[in-house]
Amino acid sequence: MTPSYALLTPYLLPASQIGLKVANLGDGLILRAIERLLRPNAPMGRYSPRATPPPIAQAVMEQAQHVVLAGANQLDDRYSVWPGMTAEQLLRGAWRFVIFGVGLSGDPQRTRRMSEGTRAILEAIHQRTEYSSWRCPATLRYLRAELPHLADRFLMTGCPVLMDQPLLDQPRFHAAERSVAVTATERGDFWGRETAIIDRVARRFPRARRYFVVHQDFCARSMIARWSDRLRGHADAADPGRAMALRKYAASRGYQVLVPDTADVAAAIYDAIDLHVGSRLHAHLLFLSRNKKSWLVPADSGARGMSEAFAFPLVTASRPEPDWNFDFEPLRRQAQRVHGDMQRFLSSWAMR
Repeated sequence: MTPSYALLTPYLLPASQIGLKVANLGDGLILRAIERLLRPNAPMGRYSPRATPPPIAQAVMEQAQHVVLAGANQLDDRYSVWPGMTAEQLLRGAWRFVIFGVGLSGDPQRTRRMSEGTRAILEAIHQRTEYSSWRCPATLRYLRAELPHLADRFLMTGCPVLMDQPLLDQPRFHAAERSVAVTATERGDFWGRETAIIDRVARRFPRARRYFVVHQDFCARSMIARWSDRLRGHADAADPGRAMALRKYAASRGYQVLVPDTADVAAAIYDAIDLHVGSRLHAHLLFLSRNKKSWLVPADSGARGMSEAFAFPLVTASRPEPDWNFDFEPLRRQAQRVHGDMQRFLSSWAMR
């Protein structure tokens, strides 16, 4: 019998958060990569972990043989399956949760010491599944320090977005430079970091078609969300005016600004572009998975774990010029090695 599964993915926003938050296309790229890895199986349902799922969704998840917790950088000291869920609730239900490609939060202030609630949740999950899949060595170090008795149950599988056949099976990265995509992370004090990349790419590829691709449309946030940021002292957080100003800046440097409304549209756009430079990790990984060159600008510490795992360079303040001559072939060999643990993980719950 073909195993059945349901999905919890942060790409989906519950109705209560529409307008207050905006979807992250990177989470959608992860979702699609997981679904690709689990073919020919298809999910019985897709739900959001951002709020307690309604009873009908919980019932579907209990009927499924597995509930996949689709990855993003969700792991922190207070991680749970959904808000308010406890280990006791998990064990009373029939759910069999499978952690797939989750990574450590990029905010070091949120990964100081795992809470007892999170510790209990992770222990309860591993009572019903052999292995869990995690994104990078930094994530594993955190987990193994906090839960050493489960150390051999944590597998470093990389991000599902990276694990695709062009990178794993085909030779040579593409050499074409006719078109380039730039992505930005418009949170916090982003202006200097992002405008510097826009300018460097324009200088390096003056004759290429240049696209500025938006991964989170902060300009679509509601006025309530903007006032909420101000009241909490987060006036610089995801400010739509500054996000729009960055788009105009890119346009003034010869970029066509694209705002895909879904991850599928973004992936189709990227399939037609030769290379990528920017601060969106999952755009970076998608290009690499397609045998296309990409250079990553870290917007937080989350990118460093993936750089450590796969030995790709980061564009930082101390190294502001991308290494345009970087040899990406060792990255392929490392991905092939990590893919063995991905297969081990999938085989452990009979999805392959």
